[in-house]
Amino acid sequence: MPKLLTIFIFLSLSACGVDETTQIITGTTMGTSYSIKINNNHVSKPVINKHLDEIEQIFSTWNEASELSQLNEAPINQWIKVSDELFFVLSQAKKIHRQTQGFFDPGMGRLIDVWGFGAVRVGAKPSRENIVQALAISSIEYLRLSNSRVKKLKDIHINLSAIAKGYGVDALTNMLIKQGFKNFMVEIGGEVMAQSQWTIGIEKPNHGMPIAIELQNQAIATSGDYRNYLKWQGKKYQHILNPNTGLPVNTDLSSVSVIHNSAMMADAYATAMMAMGSQKAKILAQQLNLSVVLILNQQHAFKVLKIN
Repeated sequence: MPKLLTIFIFLSLSACGVDETTQIITGTTMGTSYSIKINNNHVSKPVINKHLDEIEQIFSTWNEASELSQLNEAPINQWIKVSDELFFVLSQAKKIHRQTQGFFDPGMGRLIDVWGFGAVRVGAKPSRENIVQALAISSIEYLRLSNSRVKKLKDIHINLSAIAKGYGVDALTNMLIKQGFKNFMVEIGGEVMAQSQWTIGIEKPNHGMPIAIELQNQAIATSGDYRNYLKWQGKKYQHILNPNTGLPVNTDLSSVSVIHNSAMMADAYATAMMAMGSQKAKILAQQLNLSVVLILNQQHAFKVLKIN
């Protein structure tokens, strides 16, 4: 299930001891921006960009030559050999799909395209008939995985937008750790990983004082609805789809932030929780022992709920 709404860029990014020795690298990747802050050390920006380009060549739905795009165009009922990176992310996606009772479903590429939330632009919102037709071929349940190979049982399109940015954050973090860096922050499209101790702020819907979060070798990902939404048939909807109905979700949540050891996992869980609403999100957080910050929309007021 794609997180194609605007991610809330974390405010007040800071770390213990940030001074003139801090290197800041910024750029674009995966259709969004990235930033890296490294204390008391320096890394080559071309090295960072090369690594990000390699990741984008695997997971991009905008690049017709990417590995994921090629898989989407592959015939059904045929085993396809894929890279270790793509196989790993697809395996984790299916795991999270099961854990979230299907609310995280990156197999909904056909629905995403019908709504115009992905690479395919549409001139009008879909009819109910269009939605029903796309829903019938929109689930990662129709994907089989075995020994670095995948097979589509239906002509599904996979969209990993709600997990690939987090994967990119993890991949850059692991690369920097292997190179000996110990005090840095990596951010792609609002998904953040902090090595050493950093303080970030979660933006509130009413633009009030950000919610301060201390991170120590942890990641945080946020999904929300108050920057970008659509109106369809007289109602306001988020840019996250309900895998059961094929419609954009309309829950009591304004945003979900998930803290986890993996930015990829936090990314996916945050999207799923936005789709399922606060009651199921609280149950899921308790079941999986997740640290979560929920911002509930309660009749023009907002309530902040922290779990674990």
